[in-house]
Amino acid sequence: MSRVILGTNLIEDCGTVMTISGTPLFSYKVEPDEVKLSFNIPSPPANTEVRVEDNVICRGNVVVKADQNSATISHGDVKLLHLSIEGDTAIVHLDLRPLGLRIYTDSNALHIGSSQLSQNIIKQCTNGIAIG
Repeated sequence: MSRVILGTNLIEDCGTVMTISGTPLFSYKVEPDEVKLSFNIPSPPANTEVRVEDNVICRGNVVVKADQNSATISHGDVKLLHLSIEGDTAIVHLDLRPLGLRIYTDSNALHIGSSQLSQNIIKQCTNGIAIG
């Protein structure tokens, strides 16, 4: 994970992009046949625990779809996490509201509760964004 765009924020050379209550939210591997995505949200703080390891659903009522350039984890009609690879950069879109967390991205920012992170560059850290 060298370069990740989350909302409009660039997170570069960090150990994890985002942690929630000390748990890394996601990680990924680019393999020849598909992107392997891991995703972990504990309950609490979420209403429902979701855990996916290398595209295998371990907990939660979610669907995982992946191909050579992207991976998506959906809950019902909502994409909780969509990751696409463009060159050496992963572009991530989040919407954790169906799980009871006010954390989502849009074209302007990463929204966390009533706060917004927009157009930040976070480099060379252990955790890019730590929540809770």
